[in-house]
Amino acid sequence: MPAWSRILRALFVAYVVLTAIHIGWVIHHEPFSYDAWNMAVDTHAEPITPHRFFEYWKFEFAHSNPRLGQPLTYLAYKLEWFAVILTPLAYLLLAAAATVLGTARKPSWSRGRDLALYAIALGFMWFALPQLGKIMFCRAYGANYIYGAAIQLCFLVPLRLVPNARVSLVKALAYLVAGVLAGACNEHTGPTLCLFMLGYAWWKQRDERATPTLAWAGAIGSIIGFGLIFFAPGQGQRYDNLAQKVTLLGRLLSRGVSGNLDIYRELVLAAAPLFGLISLVAAIGLVREVGYNEQRERRRSALRLIVLAIVAGSLITATLFVSPKLGPRFYLVSMMLLLVGFIALADVVLTEAAEIAPFAALAILASIYAAAHTVPLYGRLAHESAARLAVLETAKPGEVLTLEAFDQLEDDWWFLGDDARAPNKRELIRTYFGLDAVILRAHDPTAPLGVSDVRLVPSERGLELDTFRGLDLPSIHKAFQQAIAIRHPDHPIDLAVEFVGARPVLPRPVVLAARWTPTAFEGWTAKIERKGRATTRTVTPIELPPGVELFIYLVGGEAKPLGKELVYTPWHTGTYWVLACRPAECFVVAAAKQGG
Repeated sequence: MPAWSRILRALFVAYVVLTAIHIGWVIHHEPFSYDAWNMAVDTHAEPITPHRFFEYWKFEFAHSNPRLGQPLTYLAYKLEWFAVILTPLAYLLLAAAATVLGTARKPSWSRGRDLALYAIALGFMWFALPQLGKIMFCRAYGANYIYGAAIQLCFLVPLRLVPNARVSLVKALAYLVAGVLAGACNEHTGPTLCLFMLGYAWWKQRDERATPTLAWAGAIGSIIGFGLIFFAPGQGQRYDNLAQKVTLLGRLLSRGVSGNLDIYRELVLAAAPLFGLISLVAAIGLVREVGYNEQRERRRSALRLIVLAIVAGSLITATLFVSPKLGPRFYLVSMMLLLVGFIALADVVLTEAAEIAPFAALAILASIYAAAHTVPLYGRLAHESAARLAVLETAKPGEVLTLEAFDQLEDDWWFLGDDARAPNKRELIRTYFGLDAVILRAHDPTAPLGVSDVRLVPSERGLELDTFRGLDLPSIHKAFQQAIAIRHPDHPIDLAVEFVGARPVLPRPVVLAARWTPTAFEGWTAKIERKGRATTRTVTPIELPPGVELFIYLVGGEAKPLGKELVYTPWHTGTYWVLACRPAECFVVAAAKQGG
């Protein structure tokens, strides 16, 4: 083997290993949130035992989530290293299954093309699977959807490797069991899987002289598995009996044509990156002449596989028309099938190393991009989650507890967001710790001064402020003055800044947004400016009286004097206020969200 070939194979091994380490590291640093609280409440935070595991599985099957992924979720939360090891393995298996299904052959270490195609599948999943990060890096979603997709795609692999679909009785029985597991993974992919297996078995039965035992065993198994979860008692009780409140037909009709087309549009948007790459590879194939009938047939076979993936994805999406829940996780298997089609087309069109190399490079860049976004993010989240748990552990029953928000509040491609922003999760936390209330202090651009638990309270009872923009001090001042003009008071009125939750440490005991007196109005504004991509911010006061001291204050955190230069660097992500302080009180003169 040439030296350059050995180097490329060493780099391939490094890429696979680093991908597994990256995923495992992120899973290990997943914050304690979302279904972690459900698991803690449902199991009373008791450690795992075989009896408790099977009791939990039995309860979920009968009352909540009958999918195969739910007992795997239990293991993911109860066994510290289960998800850390199994999630990277599931990701690697997904890429391997996509490669085998696309090429219709077992990957060979001596065949560089197979390694390149596997690397492409490994990297392309980061952008081909919609919002993969936030699905995979939540243990509950990962167990139900990533593990489920890996099981189902691996289940299809033997059909690709055994063209006549005939095996011994023992292997057929083993495949039947595998079909039960695959069918029990997900009620949205199950109907399409069963339909495909029946159609494939019938097609093979017609074309082959002997019975295609593998295909029929898989079809029977998948039907049994899907039937187990579809008719399970827990299926009707999921999502607080949401499935029972509206019938399948009623939900289909209630969404209407436009609503269901929106669901299908999400499938098309999810498929856009792969469609673009498929079009590019197809264009390369069009400009090259094909000399052999076998080559032409291989291309047609790849295109048929892409069409089959589109049909299967459409059928899976059609099940969402009657689904109580929607979301990007439901398009995951559809996109994996389309990735299989891309691998099949790339295998027959990209015949030269120079042609396949750019796609492999794109895959590696996608993996680097994913690591660059998730490693710093989940490193911070692990620290913030540990700090939040420490606060909760020291809270006293009956207390009104204020939680500071995570750096990242809303969800995106990589993270589900801070679960405490959801009222039902705060209620779950409250119940678990026996608290009187749980209040989240977070940035909210629509809230007064950009903080979710801040309230602007006039000292005059009955004085109501009209509409204002949360972060815009001039609009707050205007609303305050308009409210005063209606009442015509003859005494001073303060517009105090108060917190629903615990009052944070502030430079002065009193914080105001404005003050009105019969002779004057006190309410000032300042501007926070940033030049280009500089990390520093400059505060420009407007009409501030002499003798005040300016502070920059991270709400819920530290307040720092601005000094004469009025320049600062945000030290943490959150809502910042500029405070103009006298000895006994501070006025908020500017508010903005900034990142550290």
